[in-house]
Amino acid sequence: MTTAFATWPIAIVTGFLGSGKTTLIGRLLRDPDMGETLVIVNEFGLAGLDHHLIKAVTDDVMLLQNGCLCCSIREDVVQTLCSLYRSWLAGAIGNFRRVIIETTGLAEPAPLVASIASHPLLTAAFALRSITTLVDAQHGLSRLDSSITNRNQICVADRLILSKCDLVEAEAIHRLELRLAMLNPLAPVLRGENGSVPGFLLNLWEASATRSHLRCDTVTDHLAGISSIVLRTGRRLSWEVFRAWLHALLNDFGNRIMRVKGQLTFEGHAAPLVIQAVHHSFYPLTEAPVDTGTTGGNFLVLIFEGEAPPGLAEAFDTLQESAAGGHLNRPELSGNGIG
Repeated sequence: MTTAFATWPIAIVTGFLGSGKTTLIGRLLRDPDMGETLVIVNEFGLAGLDHHLIKAVTDDVMLLQNGCLCCSIREDVVQTLCSLYRSWLAGAIGNFRRVIIETTGLAEPAPLVASIASHPLLTAAFALRSITTLVDAQHGLSRLDSSITNRNQICVADRLILSKCDLVEAEAIHRLELRLAMLNPLAPVLRGENGSVPGFLLNLWEASATRSHLRCDTVTDHLAGISSIVLRTGRRLSWEVFRAWLHALLNDFGNRIMRVKGQLTFEGHAAPLVIQAVHHSFYPLTEAPVDTGTTGGNFLVLIFEGEAPPGLAEAFDTLQESAAGGHLNRPELSGNGIG
């Protein structure tokens, strides 16, 4: 039996075919600070890792030169994670600190998030920390118009990375960035080599608490059929009232709510909390770092497929009025989301 562990953070890297996912992961793994990372890829060799593989640990897991473990997916990601966890418990593979999952270019990230969040074995051992989507700057605009999958990959992302910027004129990149901001107003956009900063994949809140271009509270991309709304409050909320309101909202519009993300403060809890969900699946609750430099106060962003339902701002305002009546329970940070 191996030593005791804390919950392992998971970073998902997604993006359309040819967007540069495997190149990004290959660069990350060459940095010594990314040692003891468990990487789940779709096929050995695609990430340019062949010359870094030094020995087989099991039939499915290869050890890299910097101490990382690399695993190829045989059936699906959830079964792969369960198998790796059991192998770790049995001592068949060594310790690791974090997990990076590379999805296929045609994969929808939301079902993967839901599967991890709902699996009883995985929720005890793993916690989703970020979704990073690679966007091909050369073909990004055309794919946004032609691929629903690509749009969904962008809408659920915590951050976006533009690849192949050296092949595109600055004006075209600017147009793409404006379009991405309409699809996902909270995801920061990094260009080219900025995406290779070690460890950024696992920083849940890095540069993503506020966005300078959030000039209005409702944004709609009519070409893609995507809309977003920013709900703001200057008060602490009742945790019980907020949780009930959010669950009701997801029950009514869950199939259309692509992303929920925000920072809110609650009665009985000093630090602001990061609230995140992909469809019905919630990220673990975490406290927002005090040094994030956020200036947007309390806010909640919802990204919808189609038009945002009317009356959301008014309904959110009633939560502030309910806060004056006190709270029933404090939010718990130990769970894997909002219970």
